[in-house]
Amino acid sequence: MSRQVDMVFADSNLTNKYIQYRPVPPLTLCKAVVDHVKKSRGDDLGICGDIGCGSGQNTSFFSDYFREVVGVDVSPQQLAIARTATQHLTNVTFKEGSAEQLPFADHSVDLLTCCASVHWFDCTKFFPEVERVLKPGGVLACYSYLVTSIHYNDKVISDIFKENWSSIKPYWPASHNVLWEEYSTLPKLYEDDILIRKGRFITEIDCTLDSVIGYISSWSPFAKLAKAEGNEAANAFLNNCKQNLLKEMGTDDESVPIKHSFNYFLRMWRKPASF
Repeated sequence: MSRQVDMVFADSNLTNKYIQYRPVPPLTLCKAVVDHVKKSRGDDLGICGDIGCGSGQNTSFFSDYFREVVGVDVSPQQLAIARTATQHLTNVTFKEGSAEQLPFADHSVDLLTCCASVHWFDCTKFFPEVERVLKPGGVLACYSYLVTSIHYNDKVISDIFKENWSSIKPYWPASHNVLWEEYSTLPKLYEDDILIRKGRFITEIDCTLDSVIGYISSWSPFAKLAKAEGNEAANAFLNNCKQNLLKEMGTDDESVPIKHSFNYFLRMWRKPASF
């Protein structure tokens, strides 16, 4: 049985938090993806499809390398923000659509990217669509992060994020379990299959604790917690997260400068050059 599309990101409040608090993937990662595509498709790259593009943080990077970049998402609210943010880029467009029914012609796409999104898809339908739309030698690149940490003075704090994640585990979709395996348990789509685990690609943000709590509030299960148990329970969860982080940091000053680190992993599959 196929999974029903989860429309949690149609919530405008969550959409605004997403654009405000979520990280942008490191440029080194995006450049590694482009270099990988060029090995089989050359320098004259046509179409890049960014699937589950959300508000477009990942999409815009590829405009410098492809004649056309198309972001695809099921959420009109996310796409509206993406269009506003990228209106200066003439070769970037957005389409409302799903990973399970990609809006591309057969064998027309050089690169498909999924930034923090493939774990939302029904891969039994998505992967056949990848096979359909990729050109020979085209690449599917899926990347995300799970482990985040904050750096304060000489302390690196990360385990508390796992505890916070686990405390609302009933609201996380079962499909998100692939994040813990850094996408290693996704199917082997093609023989040319590369997995780069966390440690090579890192985004770091200088911020304060309010920004970290804002990031936690952008988690989709937080929105589901608030809907199921009410705002009081949701606010209690955030306050508990904040107090736990302050305890680990060894301070009660919420305004101290910290560094928030996001550790990405990357998996890429290359379609055979001939079929």
